[in-house]
Amino acid sequence: MKKIWVLVILIVAIGTILGITFFLRHEEGEKEVKLKAVNLAEIKRIKDEIKTEVEEAIVKYQEESFYSENDFPLILENQDEFKSQLIKKFKQSLIRVSAENFEFNLDQPKKSVILKCDIKGARYSTNSYSMHFLLGKWPFDLYQFKEYEKKLVYEGKIEGVPTKIVFEFPYPLSHCHEHVWPR
Repeated sequence: MKKIWVLVILIVAIGTILGITFFLRHEEGEKEVKLKAVNLAEIKRIKDEIKTEVEEAIVKYQEESFYSENDFPLILENQDEFKSQLIKKFKQSLIRVSAENFEFNLDQPKKSVILKCDIKGARYSTNSYSMHFLLGKWPFDLYQFKEYEKKLVYEGKIEGVPTKIVFEFPYPLSHCHEHVWPR
């Protein structure tokens, strides 16, 4: 009889240990998933380079964002979620235009993410474009850009991030605060 009680106590103890271990591992796994989601939201850019080129009714948009040594591995581990969040955020930031044909690429040596897309709706007449779709969310306009014959270049900080913006056109240009047209 004593052996049966020892066996019962041993089985209960082993079951309890296994149950606790399973519970702790499950709880730890949930914390890890939540931690990744929080870290994804907290990933900060350390530098941005934005470039647009016009091709008839389309503005070809490219944004390359650079990340720290610590943050870039989180992007690599969560590529699909990061891509989804990035595209959603970009689409929500656009003003009176649409974006389509998205490309998402990672450049591991440079620790950067490259987002490309086509912007439709920025051309308001033949060879004339409103850049309000981007400028409307920033505290400056085209007069803060350095003017070249066929492009406008801005270098400064946007939301504390060093940023270079290049708007290229296939013709010598003229502009006002937000519009560009042939000279």
